[in-house]
Amino acid sequence: MFLRQLPADHRDAFRAMVDYAFRPTEGPDWQEQDRPLPDLFTRFGYYDAPPDEEPDPDDLRTVCGSYDFTVRIRGDWHAAGGVSAVASPPEGRRQGAVSAMLDALLEHYREEGTAFSVLWPFEYEFYRRLGWATCTNYAEASIPPEQLADSAPQPAGTFRTLDPDKDLAAIRKVHETWATEALAVRRTDGWWRERTFRGWETDPYVYGWFDDEETLRGYLIYTISEGDDGRDMRVWERAFTDHEARAHLLRFCRDHDSQVETVTFTTLSEWSRPIEGLPDPRAATLEIKTGPMARIVDVEAALTALSYDVQESVVLAVSDERCAWNDDTFELRVDAAGARVNRVETTPDAELDVGALSQLAVGAREAAELERTGDLTVSDATVRETLADLFPDERTYLREGF
Repeated sequence: MFLRQLPADHRDAFRAMVDYAFRPTEGPDWQEQDRPLPDLFTRFGYYDAPPDEEPDPDDLRTVCGSYDFTVRIRGDWHAAGGVSAVASPPEGRRQGAVSAMLDALLEHYREEGTAFSVLWPFEYEFYRRLGWATCTNYAEASIPPEQLADSAPQPAGTFRTLDPDKDLAAIRKVHETWATEALAVRRTDGWWRERTFRGWETDPYVYGWFDDEETLRGYLIYTISEGDDGRDMRVWERAFTDHEARAHLLRFCRDHDSQVETVTFTTLSEWSRPIEGLPDPRAATLEIKTGPMARIVDVEAALTALSYDVQESVVLAVSDERCAWNDDTFELRVDAAGARVNRVETTPDAELDVGALSQLAVGAREAAELERTGDLTVSDATVRETLADLFPDERTYLREGF
């Protein structure tokens, strides 16, 4: 079997597998609205045929898609493959085809020079076995709109709908000021148009707040849905450049109190503390949910590419059951010339698997926490301190859905 970029004439077979995996209740004749995909998406197929033969759609065993993301890791931008649309037909499941396809996709990433990968799992344990590890959590808060009254200032500035053709440069400026966490994605024009201004099933409203100088300083992306408990204003993104803009966005949500019973902020950072300051915090519902996962594709390339604030060295024994090129002992040495990573045959200072190393590298967990949970073994306290200096924890937040 082999992995290859999906030929255009195999796209119906690709769609059939993805529809069955993610929309089985729609039936076999459901037709997705024909919308363009973002400019950074590639379809892949895993074929049960010799690699030197032209495959037939009937040879397709399983499929996936990949986004060519650029994400912020430790202050710099790095390529990261976003794994998506992993699907196989029911008759081909539990035979190892999906795992083998993902192994081949990781090898493809390595050949392309992509040292990191991210995904939203259908099942955490499945992807944990393949080397991915949770990299962020997120919060969801449902609040009666009247509870936002104390946070709402007197009206000022102007709200108006935003258009990607006219307002994209201003929107991007607000987003880049606001989305500063580790694992934030540098959005392309295609992503803005096809994933931000368009929804999976319902296109959202996009409103912006302009100050008296006609400068865009905040925007909201939301839908309004009918539920068992009444209408819900679901705010998918609330971006702002400063506290004043944030307050006016909350005012905008409060002013929907005649239309909706709740305002739900669906993709908040775990540390946002969204119900503080409400007159009655118990009137709100707050949930912390587990978010996407990250994986180092190539240990040597990833650790060499990262930026470090200290000059230290450490020897790491990394276990990786899926990628043989990572299953080794590496010395990371950081000096005035930068970072260097070499394979060594010596007693390691620390031992961990590729998932734990991935969390350490992106800043999702610190060394002491990994040690407490048994995901990291260190030889002594000095090594623990060295790892803490090299890999301090950061506020990680990958907010994109894909």
